[in-house]
Amino acid sequence: MNSSRASSTSASIRVAMAALAALATCFAPDAVLGSGPATTPAAPAARPARESRAALDKAVADYVGLYTRTTLDRWKVLFHPSLVVAYPGENGTVKARGLDEFFKAQKDYFETGRAIGERLENVRIDAGRRIARVSADFVFVDEGQESRGKLGLHLVETPDGWKITSVLFAYDES
Repeated sequence: MNSSRASSTSASIRVAMAALAALATCFAPDAVLGSGPATTPAAPAARPARESRAALDKAVADYVGLYTRTTLDRWKVLFHPSLVVAYPGENGTVKARGLDEFFKAQKDYFETGRAIGERLENVRIDAGRRIARVSADFVFVDEGQESRGKLGLHLVETPDGWKITSVLFAYDES
């Protein structure tokens, strides 16, 4: 395409885009309902980085600290409703659970009365802007028998605090 034609086409596109933007403003929901011009929702106030990091550290500590039969309902609050828990199956497949299925499995296991718990070792927390990635070695304890593995958590800072959005784990080979 020659340069004068490209320039003319480019100008036409800019005019069309501006017209579409103006038209969209006219039909924004608030304008249609007569409650005034469309507005963008205010972003939640940012917490100071120190407070945010302390809350993140607490969420990670609570992941194992609240993992008891008596505090399991409080443990569930650490997770976002869209949680995905993934782990390798015996035959090389990937198994995945949502929050309700994952929580029920944990609760059912505690209901057996077995003495179970978990601890994390070699914890690494990489935080970004309102997101965090946690990697750790975990030790699952069942009636005194320890099973080791690797754990990954992804968290997002929400208005309700840090929420775990995904859990990835695998037990080490025996």
